[in-house]
Amino acid sequence: MKLEERALLQERVKNLVLGQALHMALARLADADRAAGRDARSDLSAFEETILTAARTLADKAVAQKLAVLVAVEDVSATLKAAFDGARAQIDVARAAESAATAIAA
Repeated sequence: MKLEERALLQERVKNLVLGQALHMALARLADADRAAGRDARSDLSAFEETILTAARTLADKAVAQKLAVLVAVEDVSATLKAAFDGARAQIDVARAAESAATAIAA
């Protein structure tokens, strides 16, 4: 395996692992939010916007530098977006389950 191919594979694995770890952390955050009676979906959206704004700010600074930095920021943004989308999907599933349980109890 060439050095470039190995570096690319390592980057992909790192992104996959970090994406999954972030997804699990966000799911736990959403569960804690729900348990506290907060709107987990709204809180996640605000958190996502804050993180993506920070990434875009970094990307704006990187425009004057190497394209690789800009590409890395875009990759991170895509990973973050996917993790937040997954956490929101789990919130929707939990809400549906709660609604079904409430309907059955009634």
